[in-house]
Amino acid sequence: MADDEFNIDELISGPEESGRDVPQSNTRNTSNTDHTSTTETTDSPLHPFSVRLGQQHVDVIKALAWWKRISQREFIEQAVDQYLDDINSEELKDIITQYHENN
Repeated sequence: MADDEFNIDELISGPEESGRDVPQSNTRNTSNTDHTSTTETTDSPLHPFSVRLGQQHVDVIKALAWWKRISQREFIEQAVDQYLDDINSEELKDIITQYHENN
């Protein structure tokens, strides 16, 4: 038995009084990066980080992370850790100090 008040258009676009004259957008506003964190607290050990990479590098990161069955974030962290294994701690401290002095 069908519901007499059921309206498929309302299901798709919302109730009639929902402000149909307001244009809807399916794009995200990415121009404001002040509040990009997905966590509610500022004490989170994770920080938003964004870079632009060529498609080849993006595909490699995604494929290798998938192959290892880990997240892309975890894959990048492991890659950085592996790179850091080749640098002694004193050299790393100097690099970080110089970075903070110049940025």
